[in-house]
This record gives sequence, structure tokens and C-alpha cells, in this order.
Amino acid sequence: MNNPRKFWLVLIGAVLAMVVIACSCGSLTPTPTAPPPPTIPVNPMPALAGYWLDTETNDVHTIAWQNGRYMVTATNDVDHGSFPVTDQSWNGSALTWTYKVSYNDTSVTFTTVSVNGDTLYTNWSNSDGKSGTQTLQRVSSPIPSAPVNQEPMPGLAGKWRDNAENNVHTIIWDGSKYVVVSTVDDNDGAYTVSKQSWDGSRLSWTYIVPSNGTTVDIWTVSVSGDNLDISWSSSNGGSGTDTFTREP
Repeated sequence: MNNPRKFWLVLIGAVLAMVVIACSCGSLTPTPTAPPPPTIPVNPMPALAGYWLDTETNDVHTIAWQNGRYMVTATNDVDHGSFPVTDQSWNGSALTWTYKVSYNDTSVTFTTVSVNGDTLYTNWSNSDGKSGTQTLQRVSSPIPSAPVNQEPMPGLAGKWRDNAENNVHTIIWDGSKYVVVSTVDDNDGAYTVSKQSWDGSRLSWTYIVPSNGTTVDIWTVSVSGDNLDISWSSSNGGSGTDTFTREP
């Protein structure tokens, strides 16, 4: 075999060997894979988002789905503006939030139970030790509208007995404000109501006990069914809270 031919055979063999080695090394290189997509929390209660009106207090709570959980982003009152939301949590099925009523420093806590269309069922409690259930209604705005010729505190009008003092206070709604029309004692008859006021959310009045000239100031806190929660103080230095009961 002459030398030129031998040279080309050796060169071709070397090239083929390099190709085989390159293919083998390429097969050992892992194929890059795309990272998995981020997990997006699924909204379990789409109907919960919205503006929810408490018809007893006329407060509107704004609930939104944000960052994989429900949040109360605002609580607004028609007479006092925004109430601060001091605490809240979402456990995957129920939303709990606490807000502070600025004009009486009471904290109120709501927990959602279920939502059905435009009705939200909740449980509530407050820092005064009261609790119960409340149905909120869906509305179209986060700002509550002022009642027009309608009772802002349904149920407040009526006859209310102070069992501790054995007298009855009669309250009416005259179309624009609540009015105490009489305070009658079981033994002494009618007491003079010397002054009263309705500020849009609270009724207060003062009556005079004729036997000793003591003045008693009363202001409403909340009404629930046949119970009216009040606070009181007197000119002789006494003060406290009480619950009046409705009379027929």
C-alpha cells in the first residue's frame, strides 16, 4: 500500500472516531426542563366577595379576594365614616374580622357561616360580652346610604321597662328622629323628661326623679329583639349599664 492512500485511510478513521465520541457525549447531556408553574390558590367561595350591609347598624363591610385569601378591606358607617379593622383571618372556609366602633370604643367580631346569593350568614360577638347571629345583605356600594324617613334602628320605638327602677320609657320614631314621649314610674307617675337628643345613631335623654330631684341620664347602646341595652349616669354619682325589656 502506498503512503498517500494509507494517510487518507488513517485520517478518515480518526474523523469517524471523533464523530462517534461527540455523539456519545451529547447523549449524556441532560435535556433542560421548564420549571413547574406556580400554584395559584383556588377561590373556594366566589360569591363572598362584595359589599355587605348590616341592616341593624347600617355598616357596610367590603370583602375582597386578595393574594389567595379573603380580606375585609373596609368597614364604613353612614354617620361616622370608616371604622378600623383591627384583626382578621381566613382559614380556607370562613372569614373572621374584628372592627372597632369609634364612638363607643366597642370591638365587634364577625365570622362568616355561609353565603347564599345576596345573603351572607354570620355569627357575631362584641367586647361587651354580647353575641348572636346576623344576616348581611349584598349592596352595590361600599358607602352606606342614609335612611330617608325610615327607622335607622328598627325595633327601638316602643315601650321599654327599666326593671331596676320600675319605670317605663316610651320611644317613638317621628319620621326624622327618635323621641322619648314619656317616662312613667309605677308608684310616682310621670317623670319630667328635661332634655333629649338623637345624633343619628344614639338616643339620649334625661329625666328628673321628683321625690329627691335626682337627674338620670340614659343613652342607648343597641337593641336586639325585646332587649334594649343602655348606659346611664345620675347626678348623685352613680353610673353603669342595664338592659331594658320591651312591654306590649
